[in-house]
Order: sequence, then structure tokens, then C-alpha cells
Amino acid sequence: MSSQTIHELDKTIHLSHESAIAYNNRGIVYVEEGKYERAIADYDEAIRLNPEFAAAYNNRGYAYSEKGEYKRAIADYNEAIRLNPEFAAAYNNRGYAYSEKDEYGRAIKDYDEAIRLNPEFVTTYYKRAYIYYRKGEYEKAITDYNEAIRLDPQDAAAYNNRGSVYVEKGEYEKAITDYNKAIRLNPEFVAAYNNRGSAYVEKGEYEKAITDYNKAIRLNPEFVAAYNNRGSAYVEKDECEKAIADYDEVIRLDPQDAAAYNDRGVAYSKTGKYDRAIADYDKSLWFDPEDAAAYNNKGYTYGERGEYDRAIANYNAAIRLNPIHATTYLNRGSVYHTTRDYERAIEDYDNAVRLCPNYEIDFMDRNFIHGAEGMVEGAIELLESRISDIDNLQSAADYYYTGIAMLFLNDRLVAERCFEWALELGYEEYTKVKKHLENLKNVE
Repeated sequence: MSSQTIHELDKTIHLSHESAIAYNNRGIVYVEEGKYERAIADYDEAIRLNPEFAAAYNNRGYAYSEKGEYKRAIADYNEAIRLNPEFAAAYNNRGYAYSEKDEYGRAIKDYDEAIRLNPEFVTTYYKRAYIYYRKGEYEKAITDYNEAIRLDPQDAAAYNNRGSVYVEKGEYEKAITDYNKAIRLNPEFVAAYNNRGSAYVEKGEYEKAITDYNKAIRLNPEFVAAYNNRGSAYVEKDECEKAIADYDEVIRLDPQDAAAYNDRGVAYSKTGKYDRAIADYDKSLWFDPEDAAAYNNKGYTYGERGEYDRAIANYNAAIRLNPIHATTYLNRGSVYHTTRDYERAIEDYDNAVRLCPNYEIDFMDRNFIHGAEGMVEGAIELLESRISDIDNLQSAADYYYTGIAMLFLNDRLVAERCFEWALELGYEEYTKVKKHLENLKNVE
């Protein structure tokens, strides 16, 4: 609405001080202009003049919600619903306030009621889908986005968001199709270009990804995520200087972005600039002391410099923060292997594949350091050295070590048989063998 509308409402209020509707309407205009305090003052007056004015409570709740004051917002929505139990918008708005407080159960219950009252309430399907996405209930999220799109086929945001759900499910082609549709509907949809770029990265199509990130940055030169993502794509292409330039820009735009320092550290490490890498990891940990990835990466860089004690200390810190990430055990095991501490090396290799029997997915996680392939070969070599006769397995230990080696070779069927034989022959580490077998049954 224009300032002329405000002027007209001012005149209405001047002529009729008792008009609750006029105060409510001016409050709506103030909200549209981002003037929430003025809006709330007008809603206060509207409610004073008409304490049964359900819409004014709902609108004031919305203003509070825009200010991040969700407790007050919910109190107003409660009153709006008490006055009008069929008020679908109030249920929808209260659902959003609950979702912002991470009270997803209550939010979904409100969205369910809003949809029951108004089955064509597009916004509610959209919001409920987002909660399902946050909860990892991807099929339910897709169902809701499908309905939102059916009701409004021109909603670019719904296609974009459904694409993000498909990415989480690993269905990248479907995701790209949705991002394409979102971009056709809105050729200046910055987030859709960025998201499509990330889907291309998952497929290993880095040039296409970089083209999309370029477009996102042209549309919004201060879009931090696009610089960060383009930097990661350049790292994958071993164009680390370009990656560093992108991370520099991220840090210029957000000097406290811990992840950007960590990612730039990886790029520096890959180019052999270890001092700069370690300085970046330290900066990352200054802003986020709980970042296991930064400790892991710093450990790797110290290992590359031959400072093995420091490498192990950082891997230890990473494992304390995240004791279930296989890559860190693999990295630390490699250092133990290099320093000829073979028992600890085997223990770490064992932990790595026990935590992730499908290692090829986890060990190549882009959030952690590069270089796993050579470490895996070293792990297999060490394990095979512990087998008395690789062509004629006899002892329980022979079968156990062979099972671990088979996991590194991604031969899960043979690994499972070896672990079963290790149990049959009475291998002393019974609990470990059982855990391996249990994990193998859960691998897709």
C-alpha cells in the first residue's frame, strides 16, 4: 500500500476515533512497511475499542512474530482462536510461531487444523512441508509440496523447495528438474540457481555447478552461500586459487564465518601452504570451538608436515567432539601406521569401517579432508600383513583381519562371511565382530 493509503486511514481515524476497523487496517499497512511498533500500537487500540476483534489479535500476533517475539504472538493467536475457533489463518500463523520455537509437533497440529478448515490454504501446505523436511520426513514433505503446486502451479518457491527435498533423498535429477521449473517461473530466483548448482556438484558436474553459482552471484553479489559453494566446486576441480578467492569474499562479507576459514584452510592445504591452512583452521576454531571438521583437517595438515604428535592431538580432539565419524579414525590410523604404531593403526582402521561399512560414501565426504584413497590402500596393506597366509586362512584372527580388509575393498558379502568364520573359530574380540555383522545387515 502507498503512503496515500496511510494518509487516508489517518483521516478516517481522525474523523472516527472509535473505529476499531480503521486502526486495524492502518496496522496492516504499517506491518507491510516494516513498522511493527506502530502496527502493534494500532492493533492495541483496535482491541481496546473492540475486545472481541479476532482479526486484530491475529494481526497483532503476526506483528509480534515478525519481530521474533513468538511467545507474545502465540498468546494473541490463542485469543484469536478462542474468539473464532474456525479461524484458519490464526492456526496457520500459530503453527509458524511454534515452528520457529522448534515445537514441531504443535506446529504440525496447527497446520493440520488450518488445512481441515481450508483445504486450499496453499501457504499451510508449504509451511508444513518445510517442517517435515526439517524432521527428515521427506516423503511427507514432497506430498505437501505436490499439493501446494497443484493449488498454485506458478509458485516457483514450491518447486525450489521440493527440489531441496529431492537432494536430501539423493534424487538429483528430480531436484534439477524442479529447480529448472522454478527458474523458468522466476528467472531471477537466486536461491534456485544456487541450489541447482549444489545438485550438479553432487553429480560431479562441476562446470554446470559453477555456471549456476556465477548466475546467482551476478543476481546478488553479496550472496555468501554462492561464493562458498563455488569455492567448494573449485576445490573439487583442484582449482584451489580460485577457491581461495571465493572464500576470501565469503570472509569479507562475513568475517565470523567459521566454515569459510575451515574451507579456505583445506584449499591452502591442497596447495601445500600449510602455515596458512593451520592459521585458517585456528581461526575457524576460534569462532566455532566445537567444529570437529576443523580439528580433523588441521590434524591432516600437521601430518602432511610430518608433525605427527600434533596431528594425533588434533585427531583426538576431533574424535572427542564427534566419536562416530569414520574419516577421522582413518586419518589417525594412517598417522599411527606411518609412525609404525601398528596396533593403534589397526584399531583405528577397524573403527573406521565398523562405523561406516559402506566407507566409499562417508570417507569421501566433502566436509572432511581429501586424500582418503591412499590411506585406504595403506590400511589394506597393513591388514594383509597380519594374515598368516592370505590364500589359506586358518585362524580366527586371519578371518577377522580379512573381513576388515574386505570392507575397505567394499566387498561386504565376503566381509560378512569372514566375520562369521571369526566367530565360529572363537575370535577374542566377540563384541567387535558382532558389531560389524550388525552394521553390515543395516547397509543398503
